[in-house]
Amino acid sequence: MTPVLPQVWLVPPAILAGGFFAAFLLALVLGLLVVWCGPVDKPRSRGAHSRPTPTSGGMAVIAATAIPLAVILWTWRTQIPGPGFDGLLLFGFAALMGLSGGIDDVFGLPARARLLFQIVLCLIFALFYRVTSLDFGFGPSVHLWPPIGLVGSAAWLILGINAINFMDGSNGLAVGVQSISLIVIAGLAIVVAPLAPLAWYLGVPLVVWVCAAGAQLGFLPLNLPMGRVFQGDSGALFGGALVTGACLQVKAYGIASVWLGGFLLAPLFVDVVLTLIVRARKRRNLFTPHKEHLYQLWLQHRDPGHGRLALRVWALCALSSVAGVFARFYGKAVGVDLRFPALAAVVVILSLGWLILRRKLLKTARP
Repeated sequence: MTPVLPQVWLVPPAILAGGFFAAFLLALVLGLLVVWCGPVDKPRSRGAHSRPTPTSGGMAVIAATAIPLAVILWTWRTQIPGPGFDGLLLFGFAALMGLSGGIDDVFGLPARARLLFQIVLCLIFALFYRVTSLDFGFGPSVHLWPPIGLVGSAAWLILGINAINFMDGSNGLAVGVQSISLIVIAGLAIVVAPLAPLAWYLGVPLVVWVCAAGAQLGFLPLNLPMGRVFQGDSGALFGGALVTGACLQVKAYGIASVWLGGFLLAPLFVDVVLTLIVRARKRRNLFTPHKEHLYQLWLQHRDPGHGRLALRVWALCALSSVAGVFARFYGKAVGVDLRFPALAAVVVILSLGWLILRRKLLKTARP
């Protein structure tokens, strides 16, 4: 018999609050250790910093997430509904991604080798949360042939993880987006839990999301406004894997649709995809580092302030996420699924803004 969750909270609020604040403080302390003794990222032509800066702060975020998670599961496991498999699988997936990024931060790995590792790991994770159908808000659901669903789910993971990593070139930008996304996912799970019978399975994943959000926000002051340490590939890959993996989980257990991740990361996806299209049209190597993303052009030609840029991108991601949440609940109220049409509208608006702003920035850059 499928368990039905009768209470509003998947996990007692005190456990969630304790995990969040413990992770916050741990990330701040461990982040300072990385500042003192972590690997150093030297200024590069494609970078946005002018002095050697410690990197791999993401390793502090991983540890700050893992420690409260372990304590909570060891001490209060009986108060958390559902099996622990889903939460531990998500954390393990994200941690392996983050560790691979940490190795890349220190030693440097070939781009194709990194991508191959990501493909294999994403395919393994996608096996457990393969998307089986797509709903477009009109007509019947489109049921996917299992191999197509598997490949599509893995492609989503790879695209989302690398979108966050590509956009992690300005202090605070990616860390803030990761935090906002995890908070929205956790909040949606808490609110929808009484309405979704399978939400019982998301007890441990909820603890993971909350602890990770606390760790991200605890690390943020060291990255912005202080600019004392970067999260590096370790943090971007860890955060990206958590967000994209969580989106597949909430889809699988009836909390949200497959389009949720698009709403959470729409501003990043638009910048990454349109930039890659521009580079492909110019026959440039897509694996070569560059400074052609819109946010990089903004820093170069409009405003070099990382904090002001981060606030703008955070606001865009927050608005896009709110649009997705509104479409979900309003659609339920009126009996029409508005999520895909709403996402399409968000992407069109952001794309038009991207094209207009890029043209203005390049025009300003010309002598």
